Amino acid sequence: MELLDRLYISVQSRLWRAKDKVKEFMDSQDGVSNVVATIIILLIVVLLIGVFWDRLKTFVGDMMDKIFNTEFTDSGL
Repeated sequence: MELLDRLYISVQSRLWRAKDKVKEFMDSQDGVSNVVATIIILLIVVLLIGVFWDRLKTFVGDMMDKIFNTEFTDSGL
């Protein structure tokens, strides 16, 4: 029984030390800096615009045609 008690206490102390080491490691890790995150977001936006450029061009062109090719009358647009 004494052997089991010593073994239990030894394992518990090792687990506590391992938990503390993991906690220190996680606290020391910093996330991605704001500059890097901003650059990544801008790259994603630019890539999406490049992929959907034809659709965006026709959409914006049609919208501008509707806006500027309308005539004002007494009843409105």
